Amino acid sequence: VEYVVIIIINVNNNSKMTSYDFDLLVIGGGSGGIATAKRAALHGKKVAVVERARWGGTCVNVGCVPKKIMYTAASLAEQMKHDVAHFGFEQPQVKLDYPLFKKRRDAYILRLDKIYESGLAKSGVAKIIGDATFLDAHTVAVTNDETTQNVTADKILIAVGGRPMLPDVPGTEHCITSDGFFEMEELPTKAVVVGAGYIAVELAGVLNGLGVETHLVVRKHKALRTFDEEISDHLDKEMMRQGITIHRNTMGLSRIEKQDDGKKKVFMVTEGMEPIADADIVLYAPGRIPNTE
Repeated sequence: VEYVVIIIINVNNNSKMTSYDFDLLVIGGGSGGIATAKRAALHGKKVAVVERARWGGTCVNVGCVPKKIMYTAASLAEQMKHDVAHFGFEQPQVKLDYPLFKKRRDAYILRLDKIYESGLAKSGVAKIIGDATFLDAHTVAVTNDETTQNVTADKILIAVGGRPMLPDVPGTEHCITSDGFFEMEELPTKAVVVGAGYIAVELAGVLNGLGVETHLVVRKHKALRTFDEEISDHLDKEMMRQGITIHRNTMGLSRIEKQDDGKKKVFMVTEGMEPIADADIVLYAPGRIPNTE
């Protein structure tokens, strides 16, 4: 599940007497924005979508879809390592060619991007590339490189989605976010995942399933602590059973340092806790913020 910010800019009835470029202008070409634009076009409205990055938004490009591909790879690895012997198969030597896997995963995502883009074209929705800034209730300026155009619409939908946030902690320049997780060119040997939400838990599970030594750093006593207690307790036990090292009651990280060998060392806020050294990646997943600037 990904968060989509959707806001309708209210206009008065007199706006119908004015001529605009579009009946509906959608800012954001992700799941929510594209679905709304296509539905409005289906009902005969003149529609445009403004997007500054890749069509499909977070879910298609750096969220649900590539994560599920990673999850499937991790599940296959676990089956081959742990399950096949129960059925009489000789246990295979499991080794993932990660660069090849990433190449094929990225090609699949690129194909989905093109499907989303062609779907807009088939629906008669205009595509405008750039960053949108409001000039008034019916006008936005769309900037692409050094070019700016003003676009007007009767109704304007803000469906910009969100992005990963990084806390104000020294050394976060040495960390990656969930976006960076999908940019990794090599599979790490040791990873530290910081966060107690579902994104942190999912990515820690994928890394662990693919054979990475995985450490999960949580601020309080367990991950998903605001979820149903039976779910979070079972998850906690299962993560430990599968080999994820959970660092509890850390109150977060105080700093991240880069070692002389290029690896990372993370320090917890709680005094007396042993720092985690020799991490190839430190993945921060404390939450997401809307792209509304």
